[in-house]
Amino acid sequence: MRILPLLCLCSALLLLPACDDFDGPPPIGAVRAVDPEADALMAKADAARKAGKLGREISALKELVEYHELAPNAAQARFRLGQAYEKDEEYRDAFKQYTKLIERYPQSPLYADALNRQLALGMAGANGTLRTPVLWGAWHAEMESSVVIEWLRTVIAKAPYNDMAATASSILAKYLVDIDKFDDARTEYRRLVENYPDSRYAPESQLMLAQLWANDHTRGDRNLVNLTNAREAYEEFTLRFPNHPDAAKARAQAADMKSLLVQQELEVGRYYLERSREYTSAIFCFENVIRQKQQNPKAAAEAAKLLEQARARAAQPRNTLL
Repeated sequence: MRILPLLCLCSALLLLPACDDFDGPPPIGAVRAVDPEADALMAKADAARKAGKLGREISALKELVEYHELAPNAAQARFRLGQAYEKDEEYRDAFKQYTKLIERYPQSPLYADALNRQLALGMAGANGTLRTPVLWGAWHAEMESSVVIEWLRTVIAKAPYNDMAATASSILAKYLVDIDKFDDARTEYRRLVENYPDSRYAPESQLMLAQLWANDHTRGDRNLVNLTNAREAYEEFTLRFPNHPDAAKARAQAADMKSLLVQQELEVGRYYLERSREYTSAIFCFENVIRQKQQNPKAAAEAAKLLEQARARAAQPRNTLL
């Protein structure tokens, strides 16, 4: 009869997760008031740091956080371990330790410090000053872009209502431009303006969004769409930030985009007239260009000349045009 209770106890023990695999904060009331073994490991880590033995310090701190998750000094040990990994140039491991501190000890005084360290790592990765050892230190290389992007997005997710998130979003958007991920950069700039409209980064982000659309108007077959998006983005800047020092510049840019849109429609009409011989479509384009004379007088004058040709050809019998 004693076998059943024993089996139940064994099953319960098997279901308990290992301390370091636990993803949530320690249960309320579960943190121990004292933990002599954890204190001894922290003392060991302190001695190793004082002696300049980084490897021994990391070893003691790892043992503390893995087997004494509920100790009073566990959050401090996590932060210390992250710092030690940074010193050892193991930046990915450092970032992971800060993440675990943030997730498991949200009430810790070190919570904000851990977020700041993550932001610092992401910033250093984005500006190229964070270099990691390759082939056991034979040389150093910049951190992989995928890692930098993941780090900055983690900071944004962990502090969504904090000014730190807006800072991380701005750094991420600029970094995406630097590595030629323009679509992703536009998405991030738009997200920053929408989520943090009162941030000091919002005006610059709206302007960058417009400029990225404007830069893309000569790429691919979506130039009209990109020009329209650029014009709308510049106009939105003037509406959102009418008193900003760059508001006049944005209004001028919006006008330039309108002028380019008119010029593009003129070229579309010319194509219908001279290449595809779709005269009805050509007439429609030229008439629309003329209606927008105020935006581009030169294009409107050219459209008036071409409109006469299009109407003349449209009036001819079809067999005479072949």
